[in-house]
Parts: sequence; C-alpha cells; structure tokens
Amino acid sequence: MFELDMKKLFPMFKNNSNIVYLDNAALTFKPQVVINKGTEFYEKYSISTRTSDSKLGIKISSMINEVRKKVAKLINSKSNEVIFSQGTTDGLNQIAMMLSKIIDQGTILLSYFNHSSAIVPFLENFKNKNIEIKYFETEKDILNSIDANTKIVVIPQKTNNFQVDYNLIEIYRKCKEYKAILINDAAQAIVHEQVNFNYCDVLVFSANKLYGPTGIGVLAIKEDLLKKLSPIKFGGGQVQDIYENFDWNLRKLGTKWEPGTPNFAGIVQLGEAVSFFSSFKIEEIIAYEKELANYAYDKLLKINNVEIASKRGDEIILFNFKNIPSQDVASYLGNRDIYVRSGSFCSYKFKDIDKYTNSYVRVSLAMYNTKKDIDILVDTLRDGGNFIEIL
Repeated sequence: MFELDMKKLFPMFKNNSNIVYLDNAALTFKPQVVINKGTEFYEKYSISTRTSDSKLGIKISSMINEVRKKVAKLINSKSNEVIFSQGTTDGLNQIAMMLSKIIDQGTILLSYFNHSSAIVPFLENFKNKNIEIKYFETEKDILNSIDANTKIVVIPQKTNNFQVDYNLIEIYRKCKEYKAILINDAAQAIVHEQVNFNYCDVLVFSANKLYGPTGIGVLAIKEDLLKKLSPIKFGGGQVQDIYENFDWNLRKLGTKWEPGTPNFAGIVQLGEAVSFFSSFKIEEIIAYEKELANYAYDKLLKINNVEIASKRGDEIILFNFKNIPSQDVASYLGNRDIYVRSGSFCSYKFKDIDKYTNSYVRVSLAMYNTKKDIDILVDTLRDGGNFIEIL
C-alpha cells in the first residue's frame, strides 16, 4: 500500500519529481489535506477566539478544543493536559523553566543521546542551583542511577541518531518509586511507534515531524504536576486583573498556559495531521518502515568502504565512508537531489562515548519512502568515487 499510493498524497513530490527525500528525522513533508486545512482556516475562519461573542469566534474555539481532544487521544492523555507550544524545543524550554521554579537541589539525569534541546534548557535553568547533572547511556545505566536524589529524568523515546531502546514502562516505574519526574522527548517516536502518556509525566513533540506544519507542537503535562507549576510566558488571554505595584493574578483556566494569540492555523493543521496519521494502522507503519530499513541496511552494506554505525532495522541509518568526511558525501548527494543529513544532528553528547565519532551521514525514513528511493541512493553512492568535485 505505502509503495504504490503514498507519494501522490504529498504535493512536494509532485512539484519536485526527482527528489529523493531521506531527512525525515528533521522534517516530514505535508499531505495535501493538511495544506488545505490551513488554507481553509484563512479563507473561512480567520478571526481570533478572543472575538468570542460571535458565531465564528465560537466556531474557532470549538475547532481548537477538538484538536486538543484529538491529540489527547493520540497520546492517551486528558485533553486538559495538552498545551500547544511552538514545537519540541519550545516545550522543553518551557518545562525546564517551570521545574526550575520548584526544584532547587538534587540530580537531573540526561541521556547521552538526547538532542541538545533536551539538554541545554536544563543546564541553563538549573546552573545556579544545587543540582548535579549526570548522563547515562543504556537502560541499565539509568535504572541503576535513579535514587532518592533524582528529581528529573529526560529521555528520548526514540532518538534522531542511534536507535537506543529504552523501556519507558520500567523507567517510569522506577521514577515513581523515587518521586522523580520523567520527561519523554517524543519528537521522533510520535511518527514511528505508539506513544503513551501513561508512562511519563511530561511529553513533547512537534507537528512538523508528524506530517504537520512548522511552528506548532505539544507540551503535555500530567494534571497533578500541572497544579504545582506556574506559567513562564505571560500576556493576553491569561490575566484576570492587574493591581497596584507588582500585584496581579491569572485566570484559573487552561488558557493560562497559552498566552497571546495562538497559532490557530497551525493548530487546526496539527489536528488534520493527527487525523491523517491516525488513518493508518501504527502496526502497518512500523512493519513497512522496518522492512524498508532492513532493505536499506543490506544494500548499503554491500558498498565498498561503507561503515554502518546503526543496527539493522533502525529507521535512522548512520554510516560513513572510510577516510571521507560525511559532509562531502551529503553535499555530493544533495547536488543530485538526494536529501540526507551529515554531522551529529544537534546531539553533541554521544561523541563522549568512546565507540562513536562526532559525524555521520544520516538516512532517516518515513512511510512515503520506497525501495526505489533506496536504490537511487545506493547507485549514486556507488558512482561517487571520492565525492570531491567542483559544485
């Protein structure tokens, strides 16, 4: 099904017929239905929810609430636990700042494979507190590290680099035993496997990796934890009143977490992206992407001087050519309309583990990719020589 029908749903492939797009860990293309939803909003509903005493104002509020319910169903949360953010990075910055207001001492555990967005906000917001930062590699490492001093654990359910397997159920059980807060960076997992809010306290993801628009994402926080937190952004729609001196108060509403004029078009497009993604069975997506990943791994393995750092079956495949910089390979491919990524992909800590280098070529798959994409990639790599040419 995916091989035959999928690409026709995405205008990028129609308008760029020669493109082989293998950088889906960075951003996915948008199906026509998601694009249409944004156009429809601007053409039919383009007012603010603050204009609430009107038919259109009520309609938009209803649309936003429906999207919140769709997201809640997707991640198995309550709708009042869903906060719309600008994306994963924004969500992680918000939760780091919120938690820094209520946690002054203890230990924060971070994965070596975390994106910098799941590391730096915690380094920055807790640097003047009595906090120790520790890094872990394996599931065994983290389970052995969680103790009474542990306050926060930040982990990627699925990474944008090496596909490290963490059992969130076991890790969350250990966190609950010691009353530690578990944050799930689901930016990659949201589109490749089942994401379940039952096994974390905080969950973040971006729409742009879920076949949705840029500039919108989700920050989900467990209701019990949410009651202990305060907003770190302030503005229209959340203020109840302002008094003398420094005295003011917030409305006791869910909107206190989303001040200002929201990204209405982005939110409704996110809702459409969730509907689009949910129209496929996650088991079929997983099976198809696994088959394609195995095919890619086996084909790449047959190329002379290729060293694959990933495991067979990983949807993200990291590799290098012996003695050739990864950027040379990526540039060579990019100039032939084959889009991959080179470098460390904003995941700067995994290079501290001895067996890894600091730069790879990355191929990341999506459900619209095909074996033909892989064949073109492999054939082009075989023709590459030393990958150095005048561009």
